Amino acid sequence: MLNLDLHNTFFQLFMIFIVYSMIGWLWESFFCSFKAKHFVYRGFLLGPYCPVYGFGVLSVLLLVPKEYGTLLNLYFNIVVIVTIVEYVTSFLLEKLFSMELWDYKEVPLNIHGRVAVPVSIFWGVGCLFLIKVIHPEIEKLIGFLNAETNGWLPLILFVLFGLDALTTFIFTMTTKKEVEHLVDTSDSENAVIKEYRLKHLFINAEESLSRQSILSHLKTKKPHLKHRNLQRIVKNYPNFKLKK
Repeated sequence: MLNLDLHNTFFQLFMIFIVYSMIGWLWESFFCSFKAKHFVYRGFLLGPYCPVYGFGVLSVLLLVPKEYGTLLNLYFNIVVIVTIVEYVTSFLLEKLFSMELWDYKEVPLNIHGRVAVPVSIFWGVGCLFLIKVIHPEIEKLIGFLNAETNGWLPLILFVLFGLDALTTFIFTMTTKKEVEHLVDTSDSENAVIKEYRLKHLFINAEESLSRQSILSHLKTKKPHLKHRNLQRIVKNYPNFKLKK
């Protein structure tokens, strides 16, 4: 689906990724804020982007053949691709960070709670509209921005995104270890209670005497970005869990 004459470099592909990651962040933040009736800053990273959207759209554009046939055939191709991307993303988040940011176990026809047929059908419709209506305009916008910045904008965004990903990875891993150490206070404690403590960490911690030690520990430290970022993730993802 991509015009390789126009998008044949890494940075051009990265621009497609980052633009749709930002569009995904806007959609997620708006939709979740509307449901929660207060502003919800979505995204695993610090910046205003949700990479799963960027990877999903880029995968569709790269993998769907130019000669896709009918719109129905294109639609089914899209559904398969976005389902695989969402499943792999969920799997990697759990294996690399022991985190679960969404859970479709209550949705019919789900696979391990990572993906679900109704959700994939919805994403398929969205991506079909995107490819046929939105993407041609996005291509023009990317070309305009590249020309106006003499090709510097993709490089700047790539550096910023790379720094964000690296710092988020470091903060998440160090904070997760700190949390596990604080929570794992007793070998005899019920595993369900431990998971409950982790899931609700930093949310109304002062209301639970069992977590006073955690709250006291955090108060003794200067406010740190790693704690604030994990706090944001926990608050804005209702299904958040630390699996370990």
